[in-house]
Amino acid sequence: MGPLFLGRDNKSFEMLFPTATIVILSTFAEFGMIIYFFKMGVQINSKQIFMVEKRAVIIGISGHLSSMVLGIIAIRVVETFTPLGSEKLSMINLIIFGSLTSFSVISSFLSEMNILNSEIGRMALSTSIVSDACMWVVYFVVINGTLALERKSYKFLLELSMTIVYFAVLFFLLRPLVVWISNRNPKGKPMTESHFLMIICILLLVGLSAQIAGQSSFIIAFWFGLFLPDGPPLGSILSERLGAIGSTLTVPAYCTISGLRTKVPSLVGPKIAFMEVIIIAGYIGKFVGTILPSIHFHIEFWDSFALATIMCCKGLIDLSLYNLLLNSKVLSTSFLCPFIL
Repeated sequence: MGPLFLGRDNKSFEMLFPTATIVILSTFAEFGMIIYFFKMGVQINSKQIFMVEKRAVIIGISGHLSSMVLGIIAIRVVETFTPLGSEKLSMINLIIFGSLTSFSVISSFLSEMNILNSEIGRMALSTSIVSDACMWVVYFVVINGTLALERKSYKFLLELSMTIVYFAVLFFLLRPLVVWISNRNPKGKPMTESHFLMIICILLLVGLSAQIAGQSSFIIAFWFGLFLPDGPPLGSILSERLGAIGSTLTVPAYCTISGLRTKVPSLVGPKIAFMEVIIIAGYIGKFVGTILPSIHFHIEFWDSFALATIMCCKGLIDLSLYNLLLNSKVLSTSFLCPFIL
């Protein structure tokens, strides 16, 4: 239905997706993704974040850095064949964000595979936490901090301070408010509609404030859900009520919107081929940088192989992240599509 087939005929495309309906579908999808990531965060035991083993830290850092290093080496090799010009910065950003192994994606994947509580599942979850933290530290602290020092600008410190204050408000103000609303419900009885709607309104307020503060509403919704108790009565009730809305109805809508933006016919030519080489180099770096230290820590080969494969997985958070980068002009249109595909 996108630019590859029906989208090439403007009349057919306009008949299926009038401009007004695309705006409505996009709003519906954004709303659904906030709910989906909030539900995903509620289902996770937040105590797991503080149960990271030493070997998981080393494996996570090794996999993340090796992915970035091999990707940058691939960029240097590609430059010997064709000048990248202004697109070099987009490729570097692509490598930085491509080296991410999202904690939310891996936890969702492990849960769906019913291996979350297995030994390899716990190791993968811990390693993904480290990789997730590495990406944000590298991008927001190292890169933005270096640029701020070069330009003698205090904007970076202001943004960092606002982010810290924002998360503090979520944890110390809105989290107790949601727990208080939940505790007002009679024990042994299902949550009332009014209490449930109040929590949803708080969630929408969080999403709106995240956009105003320059944060990703999806990521903030996930962390807000992670701050809340994961067990009964609050966590289990929210997961049950939000399951059908988030997973069944609205997530496909978001994927549809992303598909409508993907111009597959434009993915032709030597420049795209070189970009694929850079992307594959990042994946190889992630795989090798994970499996080698895993074997070093005496994890069995096939368990190490499975861990390295899991750490190369991508999901909805990556899709939303690249859409965010596309909207903010950090990546050009040609850099979004092949990485997702």
